[in-house]
Amino acid sequence: MDSDVPIGIIGLGLMGTALSQRLIDAGLAVLGFDIDPARCETLQANGGGAAHSAQEVFGRCRAIVVAVYDGAQARALFGEFSKPSLKTGPVVICTTTCAPDEVARLADHAAKAGWLFVEAPISGTSVEVHDGSATALVAGDPDAIEAANPLLAILCPRMIRVGHIGDASRTKLAINLVLQNNRAALAEGIAFAERLGLDGHAFLEAARASAAYSSVMDTKGTKMLARDFRPQSHISQTLKDAELILQQARQHGLHLPITTTQADLLRAAIALEGPASDSSAVIEAIRRPLSSKVDR
Repeated sequence: MDSDVPIGIIGLGLMGTALSQRLIDAGLAVLGFDIDPARCETLQANGGGAAHSAQEVFGRCRAIVVAVYDGAQARALFGEFSKPSLKTGPVVICTTTCAPDEVARLADHAAKAGWLFVEAPISGTSVEVHDGSATALVAGDPDAIEAANPLLAILCPRMIRVGHIGDASRTKLAINLVLQNNRAALAEGIAFAERLGLDGHAFLEAARASAAYSSVMDTKGTKMLARDFRPQSHISQTLKDAELILQQARQHGLHLPITTTQADLLRAAIALEGPASDSSAVIEAIRRPLSSKVDR
């Protein structure tokens, strides 16, 4: 990587901010853009540079990380650029969780534009990305992955190659299904223990030492007990992914009863705590009496 040419990042939410900070901490110049000016200001305060547009990022950077909210935003972003802005097309790493067919369309667009495209959704919260414990699920052409590897190693030291374009999204959605249902099960267990009169912290420690252990107990258990819903991952994005999982299941003729119920809990929690709260707020949909819930 040429240290004189900035690494571009488009999308500066929780995940994009964590990714940009890893690049800055590694001593790389970063040029970022987000439609929210406050996020661009935060990037500048953290040592990065703010672009005036996504076009500027594509024009100045040879490697670009896409960390926008969803597949629709990624499609809109790619649609703005029908031709590469550089003599040599950039390496584009897409970390956005999309449907597999959406990723395939993005990859086709990249190929026609002369870009090297790597699919790399990340399993983990923004906190885990920041401390290097999240996992990137990487798919794409071997040459593109090789070109992106030095950058990927900084962004997410833990990487798993999962096959062809679309396979990373399939893997991410299946992982998210298990993770989200583990989180909901933990929330239900804590609410149940509290209602039985147990000390919540003592219960959590017992659960951690039991056969029921899941790493979600470490990342979300204390937040649930403390009702600390400052976001590490927004619950609205958790619901977005749950709805994407259910959509994919329907397309493949599969009914997911647990995930269907879990998505309803997320909707109830959003009504209670707001879309920007942490995903651990799902416990409030279980903990609060039904009569206190906002009518959905």
